[in-house]
Amino acid sequence: MKLWENGTFYTMNKQGESASCVLTDKGRIVALDEQARNLAQTSQAETIDLQNGVVFPGFVDSHLHLLWYGQALDRLNLYGYPSKQACLEAIAERAKRLTDGQWLFVEGYDDNNLSDSKQLLTRWDLDKISDTHPILVRRIDYHSVSVNTPFIKEIGLKHGQVFEGGGMIDLNDEGEPTGVLRDEASMLAIERFPTESQEELERLIKLAIHVLWKKGLVGAHSEDLHYFNGLVGTVKAYRNVLSQKIPFRAHLLVHHKELSAYLKAPEAITHADAFVELGAMKIFYDGTVGSHTALMSQPYMGEPGNYGLKFHSDEEFEKLVQQARAAKLPVAIHIIGDRAFQNVIRVLKKYPPLPGQKDRMIHTPWLHPNMLEEAKGMPLIFDIQPQFMSSDMPWAFDVLGPSFPPLAFAWKSIQDYGFTIAGGSDAPIEIPNPFHAIHAAVTRTCNSDLNGKQYFPEERLNVFEAIGLYTSGSAAACNHSDTRGTINVGNVADFTVLDKDPFHIDPADLRKITVQKTIVDERVVFQK
Repeated sequence: MKLWENGTFYTMNKQGESASCVLTDKGRIVALDEQARNLAQTSQAETIDLQNGVVFPGFVDSHLHLLWYGQALDRLNLYGYPSKQACLEAIAERAKRLTDGQWLFVEGYDDNNLSDSKQLLTRWDLDKISDTHPILVRRIDYHSVSVNTPFIKEIGLKHGQVFEGGGMIDLNDEGEPTGVLRDEASMLAIERFPTESQEELERLIKLAIHVLWKKGLVGAHSEDLHYFNGLVGTVKAYRNVLSQKIPFRAHLLVHHKELSAYLKAPEAITHADAFVELGAMKIFYDGTVGSHTALMSQPYMGEPGNYGLKFHSDEEFEKLVQQARAAKLPVAIHIIGDRAFQNVIRVLKKYPPLPGQKDRMIHTPWLHPNMLEEAKGMPLIFDIQPQFMSSDMPWAFDVLGPSFPPLAFAWKSIQDYGFTIAGGSDAPIEIPNPFHAIHAAVTRTCNSDLNGKQYFPEERLNVFEAIGLYTSGSAAACNHSDTRGTINVGNVADFTVLDKDPFHIDPADLRKITVQKTIVDERVVFQK
């Protein structure tokens, strides 16, 4: 047994409720407060002094891509670079290290935050760096890539080529591919890179988890079972890594293209254990505002006729939902545009999940009030990413124009309509620091002016609600409210220990909070 004491333990059952100490045994909470002290004394429990730390149920990121995050940590990542020129210089410097025949994959290009350009890189930009090595630069939202001419030759793009389905090949006025591939068309390039070995997947998982521990995360809901070694191979990699030796709670969404593999997989793959479990079937419905492919009810500014795109026809999407229901699975759907939300709601009403299940609405940043009214009472959980608001404001208004949907990043409205909200980062698109998201949810400010203008302040959450995104909210999203997300007897012994009390500081300072300890399954996995 272990007695964790000398801390303030916020239970997250209700605002202000706390305990003075917690007793744990075999990975579970067995007692609180005076009962904990008495049991600890009679059982000669080990005592851990938390040195006045502020303790919460272990934080869980409800939406990220763990293996992609591992890759982003491992590759050249342009996140935060101030200009196109700086990005090109960094790519050129990395390209100098390439050996004959080697390809280069670069992450994190963010055209909306560059001082000298608001355009994606083209083949001609990248050809100046190398006309022999294939180079791919992925946009920060993972919905567009830019490739150079050697890469275009490798994948065989032709003059005037049009992509059929939920993607787009950008062409210039002469019909030549510009090197920009959007949404599903980007996979023409990405899938040409060699598949990672099992050993490499396990290395990337370990790399990502050690960084996530430092950020106070004890677990994450991840969607990456289609992009690497398929469902079976990727789940095996997770199971080989995650254990009591490397404790981290991974809830893995099943990409719709892996449903057949899921249904055929042996029990050794699909069963749930303490650290790895499979969840809802993931479907991408539309693209992103940054890539001008989110499905909107009004056209993009200066682009008459461009309302975004759907990844699937209406018939195909309806069939995917039916397949999930036949497999007894809820669905988790990527939705950015307001028209996308409306279309999805109507199909989910037609095909509801099993009793006790809830479908996951991922992102949903742009809505109209009537859409929430239409969804009211449906078995839904909303996976929101508060950092998207901080990153997308104010440039999103320039992309969408004055007719943008009025409920923008409407977290309070969604909650007021009776829906549970869970919080995530969508890492590697955003930094998976929970307090960056909590700050955004509370202050409603953007990254370029953190203490300035508040965007749609009526949609702000209070500090308790914002922390709940990463505790009780994430637990509810994976149907573990009975054992996770709160500090209660019987729950898992997962804790995030902070240096400051977020309830007693200026909200502007929420981003400055640092993690002192991360504890998973009763084990200290990170200590500052």
